[in-house]
Amino acid sequence: MDAIISKITGEMKRHFYKYKTVSISHLQEIQNAVGELVRQGVISEKLHTGWQFYLDNNKNLPEAKSIIIVAMPQFITRLSFMWQGINYSANIPPGYFTQKDESCAAAILKGGIEHKGYKVSKARLALKTMAVRSGLAKYGRNNISYVPGMGSFHRLIAFYTDYPCEKNDWDEIRLMKSCETCFLCRENCPTGSISNERFLIHAENCLTHFNESEDDFPHWLQPGSHNALIGCMRCQSVCPVNKPYLGKIEIGPDFSEEETDLILNRTSVEQLSSETRIKLDRMVQDEIYPVMGRNLRALIEKQEKAVQQ
Repeated sequence: MDAIISKITGEMKRHFYKYKTVSISHLQEIQNAVGELVRQGVISEKLHTGWQFYLDNNKNLPEAKSIIIVAMPQFITRLSFMWQGINYSANIPPGYFTQKDESCAAAILKGGIEHKGYKVSKARLALKTMAVRSGLAKYGRNNISYVPGMGSFHRLIAFYTDYPCEKNDWDEIRLMKSCETCFLCRENCPTGSISNERFLIHAENCLTHFNESEDDFPHWLQPGSHNALIGCMRCQSVCPVNKPYLGKIEIGPDFSEEETDLILNRTSVEQLSSETRIKLDRMVQDEIYPVMGRNLRALIEKQEKAVQQ
């Protein structure tokens, strides 16, 4: 192992990150695989249009020779909201907090590569597919990627580099062995998005899709389905592989009754106090806040009904 890779590997281990390297020659293969799913009608055009990162290429670093895919452990974050004298909790699944971990992973790579005259650029592509094809992860029946030692509680990020990594990790897409006889995720999916007929889930019906969209919830969605402030945790929380990680909760900010009222009424970020904005800055503000009030109201109503029953 050369000095550059040795340094990167050591820093990754120190932060409990895992990574794999693949040749840039596989980039088109990954992008074509997603395009083929659209042509087959397995992924809807609407979803594909919204996932523009699948269409990206290495235009920011056309001389790139390698792709480095990194998995960083990231667990459930629990927020608290005071409303009408009652404290309500709301979970945010892994994957929605980006800046701290992503900047750390970038710093590790740049510290190991750039001082030797090479370049590093963030890659926007099909991260789960890349992680599985590289051998960094395996797919679960729920189409979520699972990394050894992290389960599905991780965040993925990829980088282009013109450094010619000699190791080219590449493998076939594989389902976790534990999924072969387990169907808990399918049986517990609140929208029936995990099908027996095909490997890929019906993402257009996934609760995560509805929770991330600013459109109204579909009329057929059961109110009791809601279980997170954004996204959905149902298939991950019943997965036996995730059992060791479910108790690793990161405590997020508390919101006062006044702050909760403003959030529920979808007050614009600009009208919030600086203190509230600082709390929200810990999250992916552009991704979560536009739907936060609606989703929080659904969670509060669900918890209120549970108390009444």
